[in-house]
Amino acid sequence: MSTAELEPHDLNVLLVEDNDDDAFLLERHLSRHGFVPRITRVETADEMRAALQKEALPDIVLADYNLPNFSGPEALQLLKASGLDIPFIMMSGAVSEETAVDSMRAGAHDYVAKQNLTRLVPAIERELKEASGRRIKLAAEAALLASEARFHRLVEAMPLGLLISEASGQIVYANRAMELLLHCSANDIVSGALTLDRLCPSLSEARRDALGRELSAGEPFETVCTTMSGEKITVLIGIAFLNPTADSEDRQMAAFIADLSLQKKSEEILRRTEKLAVAGRFAASVAHEINNPLEAVINCLFLAAQTDLPEESRGYIQLAQNELDRVAQITVQTLRFYRGSSYSVQTDVHELIETVFALLESRMHGQQIEVVRQFRATASIVSQGGEIRQVLANLIGNAMDALPNGGHIVLRTASARSWRSGKRGIAVTVSDNGTGMDEATLSRIFEPFFSTKGITGTGLGLWISNEIIAKHHGNIRVRSRAAGRGNTGGTVFRVFIPTQDESSSPVDAKPEAQRSFQPISVLA
Repeated sequence: MSTAELEPHDLNVLLVEDNDDDAFLLERHLSRHGFVPRITRVETADEMRAALQKEALPDIVLADYNLPNFSGPEALQLLKASGLDIPFIMMSGAVSEETAVDSMRAGAHDYVAKQNLTRLVPAIERELKEASGRRIKLAAEAALLASEARFHRLVEAMPLGLLISEASGQIVYANRAMELLLHCSANDIVSGALTLDRLCPSLSEARRDALGRELSAGEPFETVCTTMSGEKITVLIGIAFLNPTADSEDRQMAAFIADLSLQKKSEEILRRTEKLAVAGRFAASVAHEINNPLEAVINCLFLAAQTDLPEESRGYIQLAQNELDRVAQITVQTLRFYRGSSYSVQTDVHELIETVFALLESRMHGQQIEVVRQFRATASIVSQGGEIRQVLANLIGNAMDALPNGGHIVLRTASARSWRSGKRGIAVTVSDNGTGMDEATLSRIFEPFFSTKGITGTGLGLWISNEIIAKHHGNIRVRSRAAGRGNTGGTVFRVFIPTQDESSSPVDAKPEAQRSFQPISVLA
């Protein structure tokens, strides 16, 4: 191919040369062979260092072996120290085999004699091509490293647990979510303390089943895992093989694990709430059905009392009427508990308290519990009466449960002011001299489903009560001391509810289906 047929190619050359004639001959030779050379000539180390610090870097470095104040080997070391990947070709007028070998060992890409420049252009083209390949490879490696780092950060940050295990069942990797879920550390994984059989035997079994299905991992499945602390948690697991074409003894498995504990708790809350609601509706239906025959019995007793009866018989009829009046009052209060108003009305707290006592009075007498009323409040509140009644029933019922051998309950009402918001309101205090609570129990009493009453308690009463009072812009505070050797126990609950003129906003009215409380039972 003639020179005229060559496509011009820009070439930035850093030339380490002190001879003007040699530089001219080199530029002409490159021009004749299809290059458009832009040569920067340097003769000292400082000049070369400055040239390598410019924004436009050279494509290639050509260096004379010997200069008065500099040399080709020195230029090569300076280029290597800069960390730049630029092809370096050593040039000299007198080339010995030993000199050429030493230059190549030092890192030069080629060695060309000035007297014979025919090898120069092929050497430049080869080195430019190889340098371009190295840059592409480095860029690909950098992109791969960035992608791996990005993927690692994504895996570590995702809320879904991920673990990788060997064919032996040894877990070799677990992301941060998995460490939190299993209460383990990176040391537990490195040390081999965490295995599939230790974590979840059903996961190990699912791996063997997946291998038997010719690598088909199957659908995600629900199971139970054991944390490093021994806690059992319900999880949803999906598995996949990372190297499905490898031999079965070499295959790694990835398991994606989602914690279902909160979902299970939510389902249990809904189930128990619906169960309590059904019980409330049933109790309300029973109370409604009792009313009709109850009225008939009361009327019959009234008619019987109008007849000519002995004084003793008349006394029995009067006693029966009194007891039936109490039964009628209880049925009315039962209906009120379930049919609590779904909107806010002016409510007398003292009246709510008395309706609760009407339901619990016989039980209190049976347990030999004395009730002391200290009503000092005069203001009424704007509230959903049925909900506040439920709160009072929960607190008084819990106080009764704390007095298995009898005792007394003091109920106080007083005008008060919130120390946080400064709002005026009514404080209702329910105190007992019962068994009390220790610090551990006291710290958890407002948690849903936490109960100290075994199978007789649901653990919802105080949680629901706290939600109701918070909705009315109030608060509940509690102090307690557990009974012990030489110490009497007792608990004091103080409920603050803002009055109408001080409430920041009216209580949200909700449709019947959205009320936070429906059932009538006194909860744990």
